[in-house]
Amino acid sequence: MDRYLADLGLIAPELVLTLLSLVVLVWDLVTKGRDSRQVAYLSLAGLGVVAYLLLGQWGDLAATGGKAETVAFGMVTIDAFGTFFKLFTVGSLAVVILFVLADRRERKHGIGEYYFLLLGAGIGVFFMVSTNNLLLLMLGLELLSLASYSLAGFHKSERRSAEASMKYVIFGGLSAGIMLYGISLLYGLTGTIDLNEMGIADGSGWPVGLAAQFAQDPVPVAVAIVLILAGFAYKVSVVPFHFWTPDVYEGAPTPVTTFLAVASKAAGFAVLLRFVGALFLVEGVDSTVAAYGERIGLLIAILAAVTMTLGNLSALRQTSMKRMLAYSSIAHAGYVLMGLAAMTPAGFSAAMFYLAAYYFMNLGAFGFLLYFEGVNKSEDIDALKGMGWKAPVVSIVMVAFLVSLTGLPPTVGFYGKLLLFYEGVDAGLGWLVLIAALNSVVSLFYYFRIAKALFLSEPAEREAEPQPFFTGFLALLGVGTILFGIYTEPLQNWSETGTDSLGIAEASE
Repeated sequence: MDRYLADLGLIAPELVLTLLSLVVLVWDLVTKGRDSRQVAYLSLAGLGVVAYLLLGQWGDLAATGGKAETVAFGMVTIDAFGTFFKLFTVGSLAVVILFVLADRRERKHGIGEYYFLLLGAGIGVFFMVSTNNLLLLMLGLELLSLASYSLAGFHKSERRSAEASMKYVIFGGLSAGIMLYGISLLYGLTGTIDLNEMGIADGSGWPVGLAAQFAQDPVPVAVAIVLILAGFAYKVSVVPFHFWTPDVYEGAPTPVTTFLAVASKAAGFAVLLRFVGALFLVEGVDSTVAAYGERIGLLIAILAAVTMTLGNLSALRQTSMKRMLAYSSIAHAGYVLMGLAAMTPAGFSAAMFYLAAYYFMNLGAFGFLLYFEGVNKSEDIDALKGMGWKAPVVSIVMVAFLVSLTGLPPTVGFYGKLLLFYEGVDAGLGWLVLIAALNSVVSLFYYFRIAKALFLSEPAEREAEPQPFFTGFLALLGVGTILFGIYTEPLQNWSETGTDSLGIAEASE
């Protein structure tokens, strides 16, 4: 009983988030949706409690250098890596809820399930980023996916929203089936669903692990790993599994699109980093398994090059800002994959740093879109012409986000991309770094079409109704984008501590 209670204490953030989602659901039913803002405020307060617990957990883990880990109930790994992404998720959920409150086109009554679904998606993220157990990983992924499908089609009366949800369900179901088949195949070959055991087992006992299978026949293992990677590629919008992204991003409500582009994408990368690290790079992994990991790194590097190139070239042709940001999101997935392709602890740390940088600049970009959707009733870039003079604070801050997304100094996006380039060169991927640099130049053209429309056109006749709170919040994100580009140490320390907890630093030295 004592061990059971201790394990419950270890997953206190997950338990509080689960309780919060149930309270939100019941509260909305009791109030009959008369004022869903109350549900939103309750959700924000609950997320504050979850964040407090996670920060306490992070402090305890950081005191050990991030290398200590505890496993609750034999499946949930409590380490700095998982806590990093849980905090990321809590912050994203809080911002998305604020976006829902600020959305002028969203009803303020009868939408309590909006917040319940967001919290449910958060529960899925919490479990999937903190486990080496493939079964729990799959359950967390499906919980996130089911909530996301519902959120994408939240505006049932809008054809575009319903179409986005249907496409998301079809592509998501297909990718989940492919991934689950890969997991079952890997389990059948190795005798375990624990990633660490797969990589470390030498084949002399049970489970046999990957090493014995490589010695016998590497093809079935390769098939299983490729199928699992295909499932991850769908979640983070990697070519050729990106087809759903522009249509779903465009059709879903803008706050939901923000969640998918930031929190859901980051969770997908977190699981991918843990999967590759635990399987091929942890200390004690069999030499044949580690050698195979280098081939996986080359495959990821090729996918990174194709993904960033297709994303940027496709974004050039877009007239809708929402679709442009969707293709931009695909391109940024390619940049993050550079850190993973390096197959080093420093590369993983650079990927985590870039995801944290992406948090500020992408949330800000979607917040800008939401602001002007309420003003122009349109997502087209042409509708922004001259509006920079009507809403100067929001527009100037948006330019900072665009500079960061491009990767120019002195923003956090510049430093994040610089880290990825450095680690790519250090890992012998100079060709990939060159492609990424050229893609950054291409991105400059479509990002600054927005700045051009805002400030290099005749001032618009229509007025932008003041939104002091929303404007201040976007300005705060803009300050973070600049501040963490100049003072990079906090984010870098957090990302390095998270990577150290995966146990791969010593193995690569």
